Amino acid sequence: MQQAKTKIKIFSTSKTELLWTVGLIFSATLVPALLAHTPQNQWITGTIVNSILFISAWKLGIVNATLIAIIPSSIALNRGLLLPPQIMILPFIILSNIALILTFINFKKSLFLGVLFASILKFALLAGTVSFLFAEKLPIAMIQMMQFPQLITALAGGFLAVTLIKKLKK
Repeated sequence: MQQAKTKIKIFSTSKTELLWTVGLIFSATLVPALLAHTPQNQWITGTIVNSILFISAWKLGIVNATLIAIIPSSIALNRGLLLPPQIMILPFIILSNIALILTFINFKKSLFLGVLFASILKFALLAGTVSFLFAEKLPIAMIQMMQFPQLITALAGGFLAVTLIKKLKK
């Protein structure tokens, strides 16, 4: 017996989905700006932003979700909100977020497995990048920020997103 393939949405064009896209871009931009001076903000901000990425992957098409991964970081760069070491690794942060989105989109039938695989891939990409490509160029604190905290915040954001997704489905 042949299983039916899940259709993956490429681009969301309905008015509702475009509003979701704008709202999630706004949220992914605003949350880090509001929490920038909170002690240990990486844990809170990372969890919320990853949750937004997972929700965008579930709700929207690949293009819309990718915009949500790119635009907030681009705004932060354009506004001068990033330190020079962050600017160096920004493309890799964006790529790891896109990898998270693309992985999760392929696991819509098993959300928890999707969160697990997407989080591990994001962590591996970022930790590998900073450990191998930028080990001599980045401060140790930044290298550490791009390692295990990325796995923890991606998993936490993913499980928060799954909880919200299950409520939105009702």
